[in-house]
Amino acid sequence: MLPVRALLQRHWPILALLSFFAILYSTAIGAYPMFMWDEAEYATLSRSIVNGHGFAISDVPKPLRPPVLPLAGAASMLLTREQFDDNALRASEIPFALLALMAVYAFAAVDRNRTTGFLAAALLGVMPLFWISVPLFMSEIPFLVSFAAAVWFFQFGLYRDRRFLLWSWIALALAMLTRYTALLFAPFAAIAIPLAWWLGGPAARRRILSRTFFLAPFTGLLVFLPWLIRQYVTFGSPLAGFKLASQQLQTYIPGLSIPWYFYFKNLPAFLSPPVALLCVAGIAWSLWKRHPFGLHTLAAAALILIWFSFYRYKEERIISSALPFLAVLAALPLARLAGHLRRTLFGVLVATLLIGNFFVSWRMTRYVFENAAVLGYPSFLDAMAFLRANASSEDTVLGANYPQINWYSGLRAYDFPDESNLMPALRRSQWVVVTNFERGQKPYVARFADAVPIGVSGNAAAFRDSRFLTIVIRSKSLIEALGK
Repeated sequence: MLPVRALLQRHWPILALLSFFAILYSTAIGAYPMFMWDEAEYATLSRSIVNGHGFAISDVPKPLRPPVLPLAGAASMLLTREQFDDNALRASEIPFALLALMAVYAFAAVDRNRTTGFLAAALLGVMPLFWISVPLFMSEIPFLVSFAAAVWFFQFGLYRDRRFLLWSWIALALAMLTRYTALLFAPFAAIAIPLAWWLGGPAARRRILSRTFFLAPFTGLLVFLPWLIRQYVTFGSPLAGFKLASQQLQTYIPGLSIPWYFYFKNLPAFLSPPVALLCVAGIAWSLWKRHPFGLHTLAAAALILIWFSFYRYKEERIISSALPFLAVLAALPLARLAGHLRRTLFGVLVATLLIGNFFVSWRMTRYVFENAAVLGYPSFLDAMAFLRANASSEDTVLGANYPQINWYSGLRAYDFPDESNLMPALRRSQWVVVTNFERGQKPYVARFADAVPIGVSGNAAAFRDSRFLTIVIRSKSLIEALGK
């Protein structure tokens, strides 16, 4: 009991902070009214795992999504005994969010002190981009935990103890099993190793030239190897997921081009303005002092922001993995004040800043939660309720947004084929879903909306709201209409 009591006495501030954020995040679980495509894909994979069908959607194996988030979702389903509840899956993100705060605290506390760690965790927890990401059943929050751990363990391995390198590669493998963008660790290592050779002196050079340094990657490979084997056995290539992931940002919405400075321009909104100012001060301090922890943290954040700025398509969540590093940079100058101010004055200053920043972030986050718009909501959910009421459990549906159809109807759903293969696909299905919001819907599908009269003998039904339209059509009726 004594070690536990001592641990609680020593770290009670971060434990209290984690409890606060657990309550705060739980109040926002239902902030988004419906799963978007990616969330539905992860959710259907989770349900497939629980039901013994593996990493598949409608019994079709999928190469793109790595296993960590679907497995977390499956665990949540087993614990809650819910297989159709959005919020049961979204709740599984809260432990990952708390783990991210704990990781930021632990690494900053070890390298600097507990004050720096606490401030970094407090600042990260209310960053608007982090806060609004927690209620999403997406891989961003789980990924940033393991990727940040891989980066900081690697830095500790170069400057402190080579055994940390083993943990770095294990964390990297977990990051790779969450998002394939963990490959960004390679350019980070290419920056970190020369930096450590320069700043770390003879001790760091010995670690870089040690046997542990060269053998440590194999520990990560052992963790990642089962997934590579699965990809090879299922799809004929261990890199099938990497190949698909490498094309996503390049092919998504080809007509849209976002300026290169998008991420940098919007950093104050992602972090909150006060934290963005602190982050600038932390960067300046790290460069001035040539502090290894600050410089490696800066290198990781800058690499993520710059790398994704080169892509034509940009989206806020894509650079969310930079948030733990930016939180630490913002905490560094604030924590430095502790050595120059009296304890009471420092406490008042920090409390004022954290409370003020909380309300700034709260207003920014509330706006997102209150105005969140998911494509298809709410009429799509009404269409899926119609399917659940009128379809047999063995029926098959054709629809462009097939993960959402599968998740909300519980039926097997498949994408529309090329037009030349449409008739055989229609004969193998019982229902067709046509929408006006799914960007990936094939152009020829639009004419189905006028092919079958709506509401006649239950062959077709339309569900619309002020923005979105979803039409459900019986396949046999569509075959008859197209055959005329």
